[in-house]
Amino acid sequence: MLVNGSRCPCALQTGWFQYDHIVPAALSDDASLENCQVLCRPCHAAKTVMDVGVIARVRRMRDRHLGIADRNRRPLPGSKASPFKRLIGGGVIRRDTGERLDKRSS
Repeated sequence: MLVNGSRCPCALQTGWFQYDHIVPAALSDDASLENCQVLCRPCHAAKTVMDVGVIARVRRMRDRHLGIADRNRRPLPGSKASPFKRLIGGGVIRRDTGERLDKRSS
């Protein structure tokens, strides 16, 4: 099946087809024949690209639900989670110590 739901026009030839999980194995533990389909290589590559995005989104949602934080994610500059605070006058201070980090002294 193609992305738009129509069938692939390619004729299956020896060596030019691959087996694929209809529902990705990373999302379900279903390794049965009912979850298997035969695709030509280009269709399998296109489906895999879509599946990778869906798998990543599902994992992010699961982690967020479980309260697992992404260790590579840094807080946005100036947000409440940031160690720095930008003042209305244009200065910058550290939230924990109140130390002024810009060149102007108060």
